Amino acid sequence: MSDKPFFSIIIPVFNGAATLSNALGSILNQTFVNYEVIIIDGLSTDNTMSVINSYVKELPLKYLSEPDKGIYDAMNKGIKLAEGDWLYFMGSDDTLYDTKVLSAIHQELSNKPCHLIYGNVIGQLSNTKYAYDTVDKVLTAGMHHQSAFYKRTLFNELGVYDDSFKIAADYHFTLKAFVSKLYRTQYVNIDTCLYGESGYSSQNYDYKFYSYHYRFLSINNAVKQTGAYQKCLDDSVYCCLYLAMHKTDLLFAWQNLLFYLFQKNTFTFKYRIKKGLQMLRWSIVGKSKV
Repeated sequence: MSDKPFFSIIIPVFNGAATLSNALGSILNQTFVNYEVIIIDGLSTDNTMSVINSYVKELPLKYLSEPDKGIYDAMNKGIKLAEGDWLYFMGSDDTLYDTKVLSAIHQELSNKPCHLIYGNVIGQLSNTKYAYDTVDKVLTAGMHHQSAFYKRTLFNELGVYDDSFKIAADYHFTLKAFVSKLYRTQYVNIDTCLYGESGYSSQNYDYKFYSYHYRFLSINNAVKQTGAYQKCLDDSVYCCLYLAMHKTDLLFAWQNLLFYLFQKNTFTFKYRIKKGLQMLRWSIVGKSKV
C-alpha cells in the first residue's frame, strides 16, 4: 500500500457517541483499505472521545478535539489535515452503504478521470433513495454531501467551505465545480451512504445561501442549464424577504434582491415594485410570517 492514502474520510462530530461507532465500523469493514480517517470533534461533552480512542488501534485515524465555529469550520480543519488524493465527508450518524463503497469508487476513478464523482444516498429513516443524476438536478435542487468524493486539488484551487453559509456551504462549493469549465464532474449509479436524517442540516434550511442561489447561477451563466430556473428565482426572492423579516443578513439579502429586481427576467414592473416595498417594510418593521 502507498504511504499516501487514496481517500481521506473526514467526520465532524459533536456529542456523537451514540452513532459514531457505527460510522467508524462501516469504514473499518471496507474491502478497500488505502484511506485515512480524520475526526474533528467540537469538544464533545458525552463519550465521543472514548469511542474515538477505542478505534485508534483499528483504523488509520487522526483526530482533533477543540471548539469550532460550526460544522463547516470543523470540515475546513479536516481538509487542512487531510493527506489523501480524494476527500469524502460523512456525519457521525452516517454509515457507508456497504463494504465495497470505497472499492467501487476507486474503480470508477480508474476508468473515469474527473474532479468530483458522486453517487446516491439512502435515508436511514425514510429509506428514500436520492439520486441527483443530472446536472439540472444538481444545479436546481442540490445533492447530498455524503454522495460526493472531491479531488483534493479542488480545495486547493476553489478554497474551502464558506462557513458563513451554516447549512449549505457544501452545496455552494459543489456548485463551483459544476459551473466551471475547468472541472469535470461524474455521476455513477453507486449507493454510497446511509445518511442520518435527524441531523441539523436535515431539519433546517439555509435561507442565506438560497437567497443567493439564483444569483450564483446567473453570474456563472448556468441558469439555462436548469429546467426549473423560474422556481429557483422565485425561491431566492422569497428567501431574501425571509431574511429581511427576521433581520438576518440584511445587507446580503438586499444585495441579492436588488440583483433580481434589476436583472432582465420574467418579473413584471408591478411585481418588482411590490417586492421592493415588501423588502423595505420588513427590513424596518418586520413581519410575523411571509
